[in-house]
Amino acid sequence: MRIYYFDASGFAKHYLREPGSRWINETLKQAAQDRFVSTELISVEVICAIARAEREKRIGLTLRNSLAARALKETYSVLQLTETSRQILGHASQLALRHALRAYDAIHLATALRVLSETLVLDLPAPIFVSADENLLAAARAEGLVAENPSAHE
Repeated sequence: MRIYYFDASGFAKHYLREPGSRWINETLKQAAQDRFVSTELISVEVICAIARAEREKRIGLTLRNSLAARALKETYSVLQLTETSRQILGHASQLALRHALRAYDAIHLATALRVLSETLVLDLPAPIFVSADENLLAAARAEGLVAENPSAHE
């Protein structure tokens, strides 16, 4: 069993055709044997990515609405979501001081590190941090996570 932690730039590739989408979709097909986790905030980020694609004319309005509805449903059925606690927010603030991170990126990294600590206690494999953001991937690696950029698999 593998555990994958998805940030929004990685998970949004499941809905939008971008470099790395094929790798994301192949990875998600392993749902029976692997676990997929993220922060509860990912649903908002993915919807924003889909809306941005429509504003930038990469997709139409009808497809935007269809993808948004699908993303809302699948976020809660495909991913195991971690609540954004005060402890995670505090850790995210510390990570933002160590690394050049945006707010949601710091929250993703803090959440992934929480998942890592939980997997160690339960003697489970460490999560693989999945993101298309090289800056966030560098911070994740600096914090000791194994990290994958789906775009590198195209």
